[in-house]
Amino acid sequence: MDFKGIWKNTKEKLSALVEKIREFYEENKMLSYILAALVILLLLCIILLIALTGKKKEPAMVPGTVLELTEPLAIPDGPELPKDYTTSRTPKDKWSEEEAQEWFTVPSQKEIDSLSKANDNLINEITGAAP
Repeated sequence: MDFKGIWKNTKEKLSALVEKIREFYEENKMLSYILAALVILLLLCIILLIALTGKKKEPAMVPGTVLELTEPLAIPDGPELPKDYTTSRTPKDKWSEEEAQEWFTVPSQKEIDSLSKANDNLINEITGAAP
């Protein structure tokens, strides 16, 4: 590589750039001042932004605010269950006659019609304007 040639070429380009800046300054002094001020302001903002985001302070520890367990945690009692309440059971295949008479109620015609109408409305809402 020809470092002398690269250096000479770079030096010529820099001197040409400096000359163009000097000519622009002579022709437009006020605009040059405004541009220089904006560039300096931009650089200051970038430096300030880097300084603010670069430093992450640890929060100051106030004496006596560190929590330490002095005894084990207490687990609160759950809701009380009745004595005859079972949490799991084995389901039967079918009810006995006594259970059926105790728990099953025969629906009236009015209740059947109401359920049928509610089902029809649900079906119509789902299908919408389907063909």
